[in-house]
Amino acid sequence: MIYIDILILAMIAIFILNRLRSVLGKKTGNEPDFVERITTRKNTSSETKPDLEINTKKSLKDHPIDYKENSSLNEKLNYIKQKDKTFNLKTFLDGAKKAFEYIIDSYVNNKESELSKLLSGQILDEYKKEIKKRKKSNERLEIEIIELKEPVIKDVETNGNIARIHVEYKSQQIQVTKNQNDEVVEGDLNQILSIKEIWIFSKKLNSKSPIWALEEILDV
Repeated sequence: MIYIDILILAMIAIFILNRLRSVLGKKTGNEPDFVERITTRKNTSSETKPDLEINTKKSLKDHPIDYKENSSLNEKLNYIKQKDKTFNLKTFLDGAKKAFEYIIDSYVNNKESELSKLLSGQILDEYKKEIKKRKKSNERLEIEIIELKEPVIKDVETNGNIARIHVEYKSQQIQVTKNQNDEVVEGDLNQILSIKEIWIFSKKLNSKSPIWALEEILDV
């Protein structure tokens, strides 16, 4: 009986070992599939186009701004794209956001040469006059941008090879003017202003220059 018990136990042990080998030697479907996921990413990454290339080929409706259901606005933007093959909506909006801060910085720091590159017409003349006035009074303007929302296209004008894009900016700012003694003569350092403006950028669509110049600012 003892030998029979030992034989039965040995057979059970062999059975268990075989089961363990079969389980440990292959996937059961319950293990984490880290290797499979990494391998899949490696295999598909070479086929995926760079983000920049993808962005340039997105349709206008892919961009999260409020002209999605405005067919007239879409038509005008497509017209610009037809006339100027380099026009890219995402690039324009990214540039518009940077231009807002850069133009304000140039205006505050009296950089007339920089403003001349980015502004045109009456707005440029007005900015230059204000800068001249501040210099004569030994005053300086300080503007702190607390918050700037994403710019939104509100309107587009096209006339032949001339295009104007109306961009809405919503920002919160602190604006003060100080004299040569660093005293505030206008504005309040503790007052945050909520400002909503429309900046109108214009460009000749047959021009080789990539710059959209600021032509006018409208209070909303």
